[in-house]
Amino acid sequence: MQSPTRTEHHVDRSTPIPLYFQIAERLRNRLLLEPLHQGDLLTTDERVQEEFGVSRATARKAIDELVDEGLVERITGKGTFVTEPRLQVPLPAMLSFTEEIERRGMSPSSTIVSVGWVPAEGHAKQSLCVEFGDPLLRLERVRYADDKPILYSADFLPESLGIGPDTDFSGSLYKLIESRGIQLAECQNLIKAAVTDRRLGKLLQVESGFPVLALQRTTYDAKSRPVLYEDAACRSDLYSYAVRMVRHQRNL
Repeated sequence: MQSPTRTEHHVDRSTPIPLYFQIAERLRNRLLLEPLHQGDLLTTDERVQEEFGVSRATARKAIDELVDEGLVERITGKGTFVTEPRLQVPLPAMLSFTEEIERRGMSPSSTIVSVGWVPAEGHAKQSLCVEFGDPLLRLERVRYADDKPILYSADFLPESLGIGPDTDFSGSLYKLIESRGIQLAECQNLIKAAVTDRRLGKLLQVESGFPVLALQRTTYDAKSRPVLYEDAACRSDLYSYAVRMVRHQRNL
């Protein structure tokens, strides 16, 4: 692959948009338009520096944007290589896993590991605001995108929803709850780093000790009542969350 010639006109220095941001956008387009595959060399810091006529620090920051998004990985001394794309979920969008996958043109599916009534305890009891020992439906599934295991979830639903073990859980759990006349309004997420144990690794088809994103989510209806609690683990090589935050200006 030949080094591209220097083309400084590819970035607009007259706009307030940072150069690294412009370059990152052009590199994203390159990933879309060129026939690149996992493991292919995309570029190097030096090549970006030469191609766009920017400093080494700017070139590196542009590539860091793609690294943070999981689109590429940097290998020291070799360059930046295309990785297997992750499913990136934008927060604070409130979507079910099925909706997330379908919106990206992929095919969602599930395998039910177990389903049945359990007594309320721990985080599920606290999050759903029920009494200790009250019956909760526990639905344990592995979720797939294009037949690739991405997410493990254990969902807890209060008995009052009228959803039992014999229900068809092949589709979206959110849509199933809404079909009971419940309007879902918001959810609260706690995301942290974790690793798989032997059982979880087997379910997600990875080794024990593999890094995952552990997710605890409580979903509320339009009257602010908790109707669903979820404990989930997402494969960190295939799944990520994107959060956009805005700094509000204070009057000085």
